[in-house]
Amino acid sequence: MKTKFLLVLVLPLLLSATVHKYYLSVTDVNYNEEAAAVQVITRLFYDDLEDVLQERYRADIKVDATADQELLDTYLSKYLSQKLVITVNGDDIPLNFLGKKYEDDFVVCFLEATDIESIKNFSVENTLLMDLFPDQKNMIHTTINGKKKSFLLIDGNTKGLLNFSE
Repeated sequence: MKTKFLLVLVLPLLLSATVHKYYLSVTDVNYNEEAAAVQVITRLFYDDLEDVLQERYRADIKVDATADQELLDTYLSKYLSQKLVITVNGDDIPLNFLGKKYEDDFVVCFLEATDIESIKNFSVENTLLMDLFPDQKNMIHTTINGKKKSFLLIDGNTKGLLNFSE
């Protein structure tokens, strides 16, 4: 009887733990004054990224080291430019996709915007993976003009703003 009771009580908890998945990306945005560049590193779970790229672009695309990396980079660049928008001093800045690396369960993507002489105000809109996963959360860490700030962006609140005007 005890065994049946434990199975009835514990089994649903174990199943719910394996069914539920936490959706999170982490993006670091740094302003390098010396290089006059905004440098971006974003980490996405490779399986979530693969799901969204398959949904949006091609059902057969793979996100791993065995995939056609040039083709994958094309889709990554396109997707990131649509879903990660940075505005500096009122203007959207184009982010150049520099490349990626695979790290544990993540794809780490590197982007950069150059010719940014100063930042008086800054905003970042991050809707990565939100079109496929409504529970997606996107953490943004910024270091701009020597100041650190973090945002947790969720569906319905996808934009973080900073003002550096005197």
